[in-house]
Amino acid sequence: MKSIAELKFDRIVKHGFHDTLKPMGFKKKASNFYQYKNGIGHIINLQKSYMSSKNKIHFTINTGVFLPEFWFTVYNYSNKPIPDYPTEAECILRRRIGQLRNENDLWYNITEDSDESQLIDEMKNNLSEHILPHFAQVLSKDMLVGFLDRQTTWLQPLEKLIVFGELGEIEKTKKEFLRLVSETRNPSFLGTVKEYGKKYGIV
Repeated sequence: MKSIAELKFDRIVKHGFHDTLKPMGFKKKASNFYQYKNGIGHIINLQKSYMSSKNKIHFTINTGVFLPEFWFTVYNYSNKPIPDYPTEAECILRRRIGQLRNENDLWYNITEDSDESQLIDEMKNNLSEHILPHFAQVLSKDMLVGFLDRQTTWLQPLEKLIVFGELGEIEKTKKEFLRLVSETRNPSFLGTVKEYGKKYGIV
């Protein structure tokens, strides 16, 4: 039997996220929401902390943008088809809600005494004011290229290089390759950068 905190969490997921996201075409699996359009996927993941218990749930919100070309290059170790439900960890432009709100890392607590309505309203606000506007900047591969080209923080290693290379953005690939070569001091990582440079015809 679910605890009061667990039932509250379920209702917060439903009314704070699902009721808004389902009409938009997002599909739900467990505590994840996913939409794929124009060759780009948007993922919202509600992550419970390992410190959570039945009576106290500690959670945050992760977001990511899924690009099949990036996934095939970095994560497809066994020649598998594109997953129907990729994980947030397999995405690019991974952001937690605290980052999207320009705040410190932000986690929410749910206990039997929590104000459920207040938390639902805050989740709706997170969607409307932070998560969906972030996704709206990346609705196509061209928009993704432009967005990445402007970014200097919160990027995974090699993220720009691989995306630009896989999408055939030769000049941007070359520029990012030269930047990485000039700034990299780790010999192992530099070797990886050069391997990608060979793959994309830069060296």
